[in-house]
Amino acid sequence: MIENLNCIKENNVLEWICGESKFLVNTPFLDYAMVDPTRQLVFALSEPKPLPTVLTIFNAQGEKLFWSAPPEGAFFYYLTFNLSKEVVVVCSYAEKQNGWHDWFYSWEMKRNALSRLGPAY
Repeated sequence: MIENLNCIKENNVLEWICGESKFLVNTPFLDYAMVDPTRQLVFALSEPKPLPTVLTIFNAQGEKLFWSAPPEGAFFYYLTFNLSKEVVVVCSYAEKQNGWHDWFYSWEMKRNALSRLGPAY
């Protein structure tokens, strides 16, 4: 179980405890991170320009499972939870996409890809 996630932005380090072990992960230009308690993952946004441009997902042992730039024409905006208590990322587009600027995206573990869920409002 991932516990005590600490996002140390000034040192570009994520740290957490899982079981009896403490994990430290270097994440350049770290902006924000959240624990997905349902899937036991750590989601991190980094490289803000001014909004984050990199999403990285780690397993409980600190191994990088996924890395992605935002969808074309978008920036990563923030992390939040869906109704299933999984972490989702909100992507913000300069131009509206089907009537909306902001969209929820989920990481599909089986496909190892981001999938657009619906508008964020």
